[in-house]
Amino acid sequence: MSEAPDATTERLQAAVEQLLTRDADVHAEAIEELAAAGDERVVPHLVELVVIDGIANDWGSFGFPAVLRERDPPRYLELPEVRWPGVREALRELAEPDFDSDHAWVEWESWYSQQAIEPLDGFEEWKLRLYRSYLPPVGGLLDCEPREFDLQGIRWGNCDRSFLAALNAPDFVPGDGVDADGGADAPDEDADAPERYLEDAHVVFGFEIEGTAYAVPRWVLFPHELLNAELDGVPVSLTYCTLCNAPILYDRRLPGDADASHDVLTFGSSGMLASGNKVMYDEETETLWDQHAGTPIGGPILDSDPDLFLDQFAVTQTEWGEWKAEYPDTLALDLDTGYGYDYRHYDGNIDFFEHYWNREEIVQPGVRRADGRLPEKASVYGITGEGPDEVWVVPIEELRERDTGVVAGEVAGGEVVATLDATDDVAVYEAPGPTVERVADDSGVALVEDDGTRWDLARNELRGPDGATRDRIPGRHGLWFAFRTHYETAHVLE
Repeated sequence: MSEAPDATTERLQAAVEQLLTRDADVHAEAIEELAAAGDERVVPHLVELVVIDGIANDWGSFGFPAVLRERDPPRYLELPEVRWPGVREALRELAEPDFDSDHAWVEWESWYSQQAIEPLDGFEEWKLRLYRSYLPPVGGLLDCEPREFDLQGIRWGNCDRSFLAALNAPDFVPGDGVDADGGADAPDEDADAPERYLEDAHVVFGFEIEGTAYAVPRWVLFPHELLNAELDGVPVSLTYCTLCNAPILYDRRLPGDADASHDVLTFGSSGMLASGNKVMYDEETETLWDQHAGTPIGGPILDSDPDLFLDQFAVTQTEWGEWKAEYPDTLALDLDTGYGYDYRHYDGNIDFFEHYWNREEIVQPGVRRADGRLPEKASVYGITGEGPDEVWVVPIEELRERDTGVVAGEVAGGEVVATLDATDDVAVYEAPGPTVERVADDSGVALVEDDGTRWDLARNELRGPDGATRDRIPGRHGLWFAFRTHYETAHVLE
C-alpha cells in the first residue's frame, strides 16, 4: 500500500530539515532519501544547496571578487559541514538536465530560473534559515521586514558584504597625471606621483559634479561594484551591476522629506541578485535596495517611505581617449586606492563571466526569459519619469544605425530626443523641435532642425540661438532584461 500524500510530504519535510543540520554525513543521507522519493517539490531546496556547495568547495575558481581567490575564503564557507554530498546527482535524478561542467551550479541556476516548480510549504522560511546559518552576512540582510521581493527568486551572487568591499572615499587626481599615453614624454616625476595607468582604449564611467568632470575605469570598479565618495560637497554612489553592465550614479542624500533617521546613506553590495540585478544595502539602516531602479525593496526605509527613489546624475560610458578629449580638465581615479587589489587582473579579463557575455543563450540566474521587442542582452539606455515604475529605453545599436543619428519620442508626457554625444555615448535631452538631425563638424556635435536652427550639445544641456537651452535628462545604462524585469512598464522608443 502506498503512503498517503500527507505522509509523503511529512517525510520530505523531515528530509529537507536534515539538510540544515550541521553535519555533512546527515546531509548526504537526506539527499539520498530525497532523490529516491522522486518528488520535484524539493528541487528548489537542492538548487540552493548546489550553489553554496559548488562555490564553497571550489573557492579558487568561483570566489568573487577574483582578486581575493588566493586568500582564504570566508570562514563560514570553510567549515566541514558546508558540504552536501550527492546534491548534483540528486538533481539529475529529479530533473531532466544532466549538467556536468566545472560550473554546473550556474547551469542548474539558469535552468531553474526558467521553471515554475512549486516548492514544499515553508520553503521561504527554510531558505531564510539556510542563509542565516550557512551564509550569515547574506542571511542577516535577507531576513528583513517588510520586503517586496520574491524570496524564492532571490539568488546568491557568490559574494557578500564581508569581502565585496565598496570603494570608499577614493582619491581623484588630474587626468593627465594618470594618462598612460602621456608617460613617455612626461618629465621625470617624483615617487609620490600617481601611477600612469589609463590607456585610451580603457572603458571609463564619466560624470560631472558641480562643474567638475570625473572618470572611473570600469576595470578598477569591477571588483568593488560600488564607489562611495563626496565630490565637491555632493555625496554620491557610483553603483555598478557587472552582469547588467549598469553603471548608475546616485545622490546619497535621501530626497524629499523621507521619514528616516539618516539623511545621507552609505551603500554596499549585499551579495544577492534579484532578477539578475545586484541588490544593494545601506549601512545606516540595512535597508535593501534595487540597484537598477534606486528603490528600497526590504527593510526600514521601505517601511517608512515605500515610494522613495534615489536621485541620479548622468553617467557616460565611453573610452578614456574619447572622454579626455571632450573633458581635458577631467579628474580621474587614483589607482592607489589602499585596498591592495591587483586591479590589472580585470584589464581585459572578465574571468568566469566569459561564458555569460559571449553566449547569447545564457541568461543570468534568476531571470525568466521572455520573447520581446529586444534581445535580452541588448544594450539600452533608459529614462524614468517622476516615479520609478515606468521606464523608456533607447536601443543603443539601433540609435547608432539611424541615418538621422537621433531617436525621438515621448517620455512621461514630454518630448525628448536621444543622440550620441562627442564621446560616442547616449545623451537624452528635452526635444528642441519636432524634427532634428545630428551633425558633427568642426564646431562639435549638434542637433539641427529642419529650418537650420542649430542646438549644440553640452554636458547638461542643448544650447540654441539667443541663449535658449534644453535640459539634459539623466538616464541609466543596462541590458534590456534589467529594464524589463525591474520596472512595472518598460517602453522602447522607436
